[in-house]
Amino acid sequence: PYRFNGHPPADPEHERGRKDEKSWARAEQDPIKKFEDKYTANGMFTEEELKEAKKEVLAEVKAAVKFADDSPMPPVELAKQLEYPDAPDTDYNMKPAPAFADAVNARTISPEQMETVQAHISALREKAKAGDISIGDAINLAIHEEMLRDPTTTIHAEDLQAGSSYDIPKLTQQTYGQIRAADEIIDEGHFIGKALGEGMNGYRPIVELMNTNFGIFGMAELSSAGNTFATTGGQFDMPMTIVGAGGTAPNQALGAEHSQPFHAYVMGIPGLKICTAASPDAAYGITKSMIRDNGPCFLFAPVKMMKEAKGTLDLDVCAPLNKAALLHEASAESVASGNAVTVLTYLHGVKEAQLVIDEITEEGFDIDLIELRSLKPLDMDTIRKSLERTNKCAILDESTQSGGVGATVSARISEDLFDLLDAPVKRLCMDDAPVPYASTMEVAVVKRGSDLVQGVFDLCTKQY
Repeated sequence: PYRFNGHPPADPEHERGRKDEKSWARAEQDPIKKFEDKYTANGMFTEEELKEAKKEVLAEVKAAVKFADDSPMPPVELAKQLEYPDAPDTDYNMKPAPAFADAVNARTISPEQMETVQAHISALREKAKAGDISIGDAINLAIHEEMLRDPTTTIHAEDLQAGSSYDIPKLTQQTYGQIRAADEIIDEGHFIGKALGEGMNGYRPIVELMNTNFGIFGMAELSSAGNTFATTGGQFDMPMTIVGAGGTAPNQALGAEHSQPFHAYVMGIPGLKICTAASPDAAYGITKSMIRDNGPCFLFAPVKMMKEAKGTLDLDVCAPLNKAALLHEASAESVASGNAVTVLTYLHGVKEAQLVIDEITEEGFDIDLIELRSLKPLDMDTIRKSLERTNKCAILDESTQSGGVGATVSARISEDLFDLLDAPVKRLCMDDAPVPYASTMEVAVVKRGSDLVQGVFDLCTKQY
């Protein structure tokens, strides 16, 4: 390839003494001229036909320029309208399945494959009814149900054939083939980029990241996905679901590279819907909704709870992508006495908080425990309702003090709900230091249930 101009118009280096060089390039390196020469030489079209084609192209370009010149400037409110293809409060249960689904499935999935996958789905649904399904299996169930519901759905993952680490893509390639279910090389940017292209061409790609931290190698692609709907003026939807295990649990012992708060890193990318799920039911419902959404979505699940957490599922129901969940409500007595605190947390923080509720109540205090299932958009209504009762807030945060999720949430509370606060927001966040492998060091970086007990005590006893 040959570059005729500099990166910016002001770049002088591309204009100094290059007339002969540019003449050569236009004659020998211009791909359009090469195309014209080749196909006039072999008789594909004549010189007259070429001239007519150029006239048509030039007329189309002029018409487009005139349309742009004659059009009014876009209204100011359009910027926010182009944030997401689907509104944050979309009810995904109301989205119809493609009419062609059964015909395409019958043509592309053999009777033997269909029998196998239906048996797999039935087994998982029985586990769900028994309260014995894991987060990984719940996501796998949602993926199979959606891939059968909509044959334009695809999936990409490392070690996909083997089910990856948590069975999220289990049995997908064996059922839907190598085109719809791709076993990828260890290059997250590569297959997130493939998904980006699929999403712009009418497909609904799913990307499973074995460890979400390594999505950092696909940051450029994630940014493009988030911007696509807006930068094309709403002409291109960008459906893409990224799901994987991440976060940082106490005593995780995975070291700094596998313990980065990637959920905080992507918070600043416009156009992404970002959710977390600390239970199988949340993971199942959110996954189904994300696959049906027409924009890019990212679901983080807790790496140390993928197989450990078990529960029932609200089968066949899509969950909202803009709502937090109240998991425990402080007693009326604790609220009346000023001894209740709103606790906001997500991922492993949910388990850590649940483990210390009894300890907190034994001390004479109580909490509204809210799981932030939607990090973006943030459910300020649920937070507001709780703070109207408690007037105090602690955030058990699985990201760093600088630029973390808790920093964003506490800023929103301070800006929008300041009059409801009787005390400063208590941030219990990770230290800015890399997460150590050794548990003796890690305790100084990663917050846990014991820190929450102390935080609630400090807020209720005014030890700020």
